[in-house]
Amino acid sequence: MTAHLYDLTLADGRRLSPYCWAAKLALAHKGVRFETTATRFVDIGKVAGGGFKTVPIVEIDGVTIGDSFELALHLERTRVDSPALFAGEGGVALTRAAAAQGAYLLGKMSRPMALAIHDGLDAETQAYFRASRERMFKAPLEEVSAEPEITIAAAREAMTPLRILLRGQPFIGGDSPLFADFLIAGLFQWARVVGAVDYLAGEDRIGPWFGRLEERYGATLGATAG
Repeated sequence: MTAHLYDLTLADGRRLSPYCWAAKLALAHKGVRFETTATRFVDIGKVAGGGFKTVPIVEIDGVTIGDSFELALHLERTRVDSPALFAGEGGVALTRAAAAQGAYLLGKMSRPMALAIHDGLDAETQAYFRASRERMFKAPLEEVSAEPEITIAAAREAMTPLRILLRGQPFIGGDSPLFADFLIAGLFQWARVVGAVDYLAGEDRIGPWFGRLEERYGATLGATAG
């Protein structure tokens, strides 16, 4: 069966959402073929029958799932003979901790990238993005992305726990990648697609970790425009 994923896009077709990237990596890890539909911020509530506020939105096995973590849980329940995404209930709980750390890191990484994301959107979506993100950051985007040397340094500081973890193991999941890896990898892939900040540059632990994921999932991570 082929899954269908509504995938957040920039105006030129580059795929944007870190959580969509996590979902695509989870599908690839489980050996599930998938197709994507480029979806603008302003169209999220209109696709898949409506009612969704965020992506990814994935149609699979006759159901529609609107959250990457819920998708991973569904894949783990329904594809028991394929590689694990959580490796047991304890892994689910620990992955929630990784998700919380990822959400914190997302906030830090996004500040110096906010204006570049805005500039990569079409005019209609730019208006939505500016209004929603300026409410979120409580400042104009130009101020949010100002002083990038300071905000990039803060983002790199927030990566310290990941660097420490990767001192002693090749993946966040241990010897093999799990969904926790994909949640965090989605952030670095998102930054790479936007292109405003190279967060992998100079990272002697995070860089090789991401490279190991590329070795396994190169076809998925290489499909930056679909």
